[in-house]
Amino acid sequence: MHTSTRRTSARSGLLIGVPLTYSRSLGTRTLVLVRHGQYGLEDGGKLTRLGREQANLTGQWLRRHLDGQRVDALWSSTLPRARETADIIARETSSSKVRAIGVLREGMYSKVKGYEIPPSERQEDRERADAAYARFFRTSRTDRLEIVVCHGNLIRYLVCRAIDVPVVRWTRMNSNHCSVTRILVRVSGAVRVVSYNETAHLPAKLVT
Repeated sequence: MHTSTRRTSARSGLLIGVPLTYSRSLGTRTLVLVRHGQYGLEDGGKLTRLGREQANLTGQWLRRHLDGQRVDALWSSTLPRARETADIIARETSSSKVRAIGVLREGMYSKVKGYEIPPSERQEDRERADAAYARFFRTSRTDRLEIVVCHGNLIRYLVCRAIDVPVVRWTRMNSNHCSVTRILVRVSGAVRVVSYNETAHLPAKLVT
């Protein structure tokens, strides 16, 4: 069992100083979901200077908490803001090449006030998000640690599925840029959400 001194961040209310993986029983898949950094619509969806700083600090935090543990895979959405964030994290954590995959793209999964998204497009987005859940939230024969850089809406949707609540509740949840969500998938198929939307690794002025 990996022990660690724990303290609570007054800003986020989440435990910090806690190991990324805890005690890992045989066949545990550890997923570290990271939302991309802040980005600008006027620049093709690329990260802003603040967004790059968020990504750098997140990568540094992950490197410290990995404590030499191997990252088995670093995944990313195919959208520029996620790819750029993942590339920065890869450099900081000395991870292998980023693997971009379309099922991690952002989506709009239900009606949201102020957004006119055709029902057919929302259905397509839900199907893609469900495909992402099936791809990543599955059992593994061996212990694995995977970092997944994607989007706020998708992370909220996946967490709703993981805790078995109606997925329409994703709209009630918050997701900050470069926040970290940690999930364990046990060999039994049980899914445990260890933390959600952690931001204690970022200075208050960089939490957006």
